[in-house]
Amino acid sequence: MTQPASPPALASAHSKASTSFDAKRHPRLKEGQFTLKHGQKHHSYGEKAPYPLSYDRAFLEMESLDNRLAYHLRGSVSYVNFEEPPERTLDLGCGTGTWIIDAAKEWPSCEFVGFDLVNIQVPLKYLDESVARRVEWKHGNFLTTRLPFDDDEFDHVHIQSIAKGVPENKWGVLFEEINRVLRPSGSVEIIEDDVVFPTLPRWFTNALRARPRRDTSVHFPNGSQRGYPTSPTPSSQNMPSHDHALLESLNNSVFEHRFINTKPTAVLPSYFTTYFRQVTLGPVVKFPMPPLPQIQALPSQMVTSYVGEPNFDSPETRPSSVVSSSIGSDGVTRPSSLSFSSTVSSSTTSGDSITNSSIFSSRPRTTSFSLTTFEFEDSVSDVHNHRRSFMNQTPTPTTTARPFKPFMLDSSLSESEIAALPGHLFPVAQLEALSERSLAMHLYRSYQSVLACQEAMWEELKDRIRNRKEELAAFGWDDDEELEELQNRKKFETLIDRYRKDMQARVSLWCSLTERGWPSPVREPLSKAELIEEERIRDGMLEARRFASTEDLQVPCRALRVLVGYKL
Repeated sequence: MTQPASPPALASAHSKASTSFDAKRHPRLKEGQFTLKHGQKHHSYGEKAPYPLSYDRAFLEMESLDNRLAYHLRGSVSYVNFEEPPERTLDLGCGTGTWIIDAAKEWPSCEFVGFDLVNIQVPLKYLDESVARRVEWKHGNFLTTRLPFDDDEFDHVHIQSIAKGVPENKWGVLFEEINRVLRPSGSVEIIEDDVVFPTLPRWFTNALRARPRRDTSVHFPNGSQRGYPTSPTPSSQNMPSHDHALLESLNNSVFEHRFINTKPTAVLPSYFTTYFRQVTLGPVVKFPMPPLPQIQALPSQMVTSYVGEPNFDSPETRPSSVVSSSIGSDGVTRPSSLSFSSTVSSSTTSGDSITNSSIFSSRPRTTSFSLTTFEFEDSVSDVHNHRRSFMNQTPTPTTTARPFKPFMLDSSLSESEIAALPGHLFPVAQLEALSERSLAMHLYRSYQSVLACQEAMWEELKDRIRNRKEELAAFGWDDDEELEELQNRKKFETLIDRYRKDMQARVSLWCSLTERGWPSPVREPLSKAELIEEERIRDGMLEARRFASTEDLQVPCRALRVLVGYKL
């Protein structure tokens, strides 16, 4: 028996309701997802999505680091002990989708849905067909709309590194939605980092920027000497705790003004245990700064000499030769043999040409030069001797070195509490097996997170310049009301670039590569002035290491926590 047709009005209303429901459940992808801010790619959703970091490749690639850490600790992509692999999994805040790709290879019968704010995932056409047919990418804002999934749709939910975009008052609503789409007995795991701004002690950064002092006294012909006062050195009591204190303050303000808690490892357990059962709370694992790397060897020197006839009429006609010299393992500089000829001819086609010819040379001539030996100045020889002495120097430690430990647990825990921690989340034996240089990658990840936040930090700085200028005085920001914003931007970019270079010197990825069997990176030869400057910095770094304390080397550069729960 056929059903009677619905009245037009009811059909229209039903259609509108269905369309409205579908729109809420399947939010349309915004056409202009991204906006460029000083060359960095950010999402274009404004305050509706308070995630402040950019989508630059250098930071997005750090997802793979966390995946490899899980493999090292657990031998799996997940921290959940599955009796049977899940059948349908949601990765909330999937980023580029690397976790799903790895999980799809480990769980060959599982289907995956990756949900994220923007479309930055690996296109499915580039994946193996056996993986691509089980993966789906969806996009939307889980802070403003419900998740576009049915109730009890997934038997596992994976969440990682979304805390930098979730205000503290949104966690309860988010966990409620996750509980809704999770099947009974389904599992959920969340892996989150604290917001850590890696800092460097002044003994490290001062060595990178120290300049030789100039003599401020004047010597008179009669042998007397008169000194002039130098600019006063700022009192250490008035100086910030480290060179990058202003950037650290701006970075913290970025999250505070978005109501994003910078220590999710401390606040998430209370929310998580409210919505899930059989919860396992992993310890807060902190990774210290990596050990100080070896100082990179100095490159060879490029020596430049200008050779010519002493009776040339004008210096403009003096040919020059560039002598390339290499410094052997014995420290002796050996110039290469070089010969060439230079021909200067005059032209009589015009009066100007005749005049020029008479100025520079009175006759056409050919000059030949042959260089087989070269005598260096005493100062250059001193540089090489100085260099050889540096190569044999080793810093004298001021403290007794403690046994290296690549991780630290929450210091507030007692020994009995540490013994009762769930070992299956972070096996202590696997943590202790981490190499020293693995800490360099954790530091690299943390400071890349700071750099990804620089445009939000710039907005905070502009707000302080306009409305709270007195807060900048403590950081030495000498702002002038007449300065244009472009000039302030240049100063800000200088601070960012200095922070980047300081962190690169501390991470020293070249050292990690050489320990893995890669050849030491080849450096371009240096001029005499560059070599002197390089050795001065090297001298300062060797001397600075004498001031290194155990506390300086044990400062955490990353804090991580894993939580696992189930829906009953």
